[in-house]
Amino acid sequence: AVVLAVVQEVQKIEARDPGNIHAIRHLVSGENYRKSFQETGDAQSSVWSAGCVMGLIDDVPTCKALLARMVKEAEDTIQRRVAPMVHTRSKL
Repeated sequence: AVVLAVVQEVQKIEARDPGNIHAIRHLVSGENYRKSFQETGDAQSSVWSAGCVMGLIDDVPTCKALLARMVKEAEDTIQRRVAPMVHTRSKL
């Protein structure tokens, strides 16, 4: 696994001063992340935050495949939930 220098620096500071966000703030701020991806393109210069949702990601599809999947899931959900409420025969 690749460990970025900035991450190693954060780890050193946290080992020295655990729980002190002010000690690492200059390295983990959202502004650093924004600059990395919107201005410089340098993915090595910031720490990327990721929460527990990362464990729910099973694949990394293309945008086209992701949107197709989302549309299909929405259509299936609508069919499953709405179809029982729609009567095709009139009771008149």
